[in-house]
Amino acid sequence: MPHDSDNSSLPPTAASVLEVKDLHTQFDTRAGVLPVVNGVGFRLEKGKVLGLVGESGSGKSVTGFSIMGLLDAPGRIVSGQVLFNGQDLAQLDARALRNIRGNRIAMIFQDPMATLNPVLRIDVQMLETIHAHRKMGKAEALEHCRQTLARMGIPSPHERLKAYPHQLSGGMRQRVAIAIALLNGPELIIADEPTTALDVTIQAQILSEMQQLVRETGTALIWISHDLSVVAGLADDIAVMYAGRIVEHGSVDAVLDTPQHPYTQGLIGSLPSANQRSHRLQQISGMAPNLLDLPPGCAFAPRCPRAQARCQQPPDMQTIEPPLSQAATATAHTVRCFFPGAAPANAATPEAAADLSRSAA
Repeated sequence: MPHDSDNSSLPPTAASVLEVKDLHTQFDTRAGVLPVVNGVGFRLEKGKVLGLVGESGSGKSVTGFSIMGLLDAPGRIVSGQVLFNGQDLAQLDARALRNIRGNRIAMIFQDPMATLNPVLRIDVQMLETIHAHRKMGKAEALEHCRQTLARMGIPSPHERLKAYPHQLSGGMRQRVAIAIALLNGPELIIADEPTTALDVTIQAQILSEMQQLVRETGTALIWISHDLSVVAGLADDIAVMYAGRIVEHGSVDAVLDTPQHPYTQGLIGSLPSANQRSHRLQQISGMAPNLLDLPPGCAFAPRCPRAQARCQQPPDMQTIEPPLSQAATATAHTVRCFFPGAAPANAATPEAAADLSRSAA
């Protein structure tokens, strides 16, 4: 089966903090091999935000774990490169990765308790994170912890340092988890749906704080989410994943105003803000494919309203997947589709997508 790198059509840049090239991650199971990440590639520059979106099971979280080197058996990177400032993380041993994780690269998880130890006070956990990578006196380190908590909008940071995780609200715990990720001034942060379980008010506050952080520090950010409305107001670029592949990639304006892939159009069309009142929400028919039994040709073809014979190739033919190619709308806008183009008449309009972007900003 031919593979193409998702970032092959993107212009090179010397400012890239992260460059993922033709990344393949699979899980070896008793039922067979699961190609969870299948030829993913993208670049991320300093001070930029990439929104990685898609349904559950699309491979976006595993992409993040692959970059961080946090895959547990039976998961493994089969091929590809993860270049962090030119250094291939996929080739580093466990010790070298530990020196980078939590220091130059940090990850924020959906559940803050994946970061926080329930039996240790917040100050102990934050000091451990600092001393694991930097030599700093206790008084100076505690002051740095207080300042970092205050940056995340946490009131009375001195008192919060003495608290245990169970004494904090869910939103406060997530803020502390983000503060821990920021302690050592990482160049790259990967956030895996960190606001999904929070109410919309707390979510909006955290998103605003993350935007300010990126502007002030130049930190590069990958925001993984299934919620396109969240990514619309936060990211500079959007990469839409389906069945382990990036199917559309471009700037927020290009992807939301002129979506070219029918899957992206379906995601936008299913949002309440993209539908008229009293009308039924649009939905993408069918279910995401079983990665153990992907359809021949385009993985989205069984659910696609514009699929043709070329998309659904007979099993006895050589399987040819649609390549990731430049869209007609913008130079850096790429789409993986044999028949890309405007949405059908009953889909969300570009104006609705633009309203989505503005309302989320």
